[in-house]
Amino acid sequence: MARITNPLTNTEVAKAKPKDKPYRLYDGNGLVLNIAKSGTKTWYYQYSRPYTGIADMFKLGRYPALSLADARKKRAECDALIENNIDPKTNNKDQITSERNKIANDFKSVFDEWIKTKNYSETTLSKTKTAVDEIIAVIGSKPVSEITTVDCMAVLKPIEAAGHFTKLQKTRTKISQVMTHAIATGRATQNPALHLRGVFATGEVKHAPAILDERRLGELVSAIDSYHGNFSTRRALRFAILTFARVGEVRHLKWSDLDLDKGVWIYTPPKTKKSTGVDMVSPLSTQTLQVIDEMREYATGEYVFPSSMSKSRVLSDNTLNQALKRMGFDSSEQTSQGFRAIARTLLEERLEFDYALIDMQLAHKVVDGNGRAYNRLTWLEKRRLMMQSWADYLDQLPSTPR
Repeated sequence: MARITNPLTNTEVAKAKPKDKPYRLYDGNGLVLNIAKSGTKTWYYQYSRPYTGIADMFKLGRYPALSLADARKKRAECDALIENNIDPKTNNKDQITSERNKIANDFKSVFDEWIKTKNYSETTLSKTKTAVDEIIAVIGSKPVSEITTVDCMAVLKPIEAAGHFTKLQKTRTKISQVMTHAIATGRATQNPALHLRGVFATGEVKHAPAILDERRLGELVSAIDSYHGNFSTRRALRFAILTFARVGEVRHLKWSDLDLDKGVWIYTPPKTKKSTGVDMVSPLSTQTLQVIDEMREYATGEYVFPSSMSKSRVLSDNTLNQALKRMGFDSSEQTSQGFRAIARTLLEERLEFDYALIDMQLAHKVVDGNGRAYNRLTWLEKRRLMMQSWADYLDQLPSTPR
């Protein structure tokens, strides 16, 4: 015969005293009052988890804040959840998370939370935060659950009107990423940025300006060598055009990245770090090694090309382009990033090197017929010959005094 549990009375609950060991009083149908040695009285709901049938207990609250009558109401709510195969404990955690999320559900707060989930470098992190400032200025204080497509348009339309189409796409993507995080954390149910794909003008794709005329290129090389500005800037420009590495990689070059005995520069290109995770081993020409040697006494910190403001800081993001502008090479004609386009074109057209060899030196993802990325050690000696040929070619250009 099944055991019959008599329901508790208010008097029994109130007069229950602590003992040497914790003990329980049972009200029936899963409602339990636990009395601790300290005298604390806590209501629990005993149940079997849906589907698995595993026994569990769910804390309802403490007495007297939660009276017997209120505890029975909570038990009834739990019974209803069990009937619908919902675990009361899991459901409670979800509700707590949802309530916490509601406290900080404005776009800026969600962005601050989302950015912490990204394993970005300090440089990328700084750029991302700067890029999102314009978004936050418009919709930063608005709850993500209330952000509409019209709100997104208010952010993006001025960028389109200014003709900054690459920035437009990146800004829309950032809004979408933050909204996706908002949905995943229960603070929004839709992503309005998704409805804006294909809505805006794309504009003409503009590549980094690059000088391909040999005489003008010779004037550029000569101007770099005779630049009267900061010494580190002048040598960084010389290094950049000789190696045609990405500007950020040149700016952040460390002495520890160089193996001068082997004449190589070893680093992991940020642009391909996620896709290949392979180190770039870049052979250095005689002219490039000379630049490095010239920097030995000047650069006393960890960076080869330090800022003029501090030897412990790198050159600023736009320093090299500003120097080119002072030399008479406007951004519409040539940028430091455009050194890569010069080398990519002339190494193939003038010096007749294989495009795959050039792409590998550019630290692009070069794959074989089976889609496997080539190891960056591949063709090292061939690339060493190519880099020396490139340096010699720049030296013999017209209008390039030596």
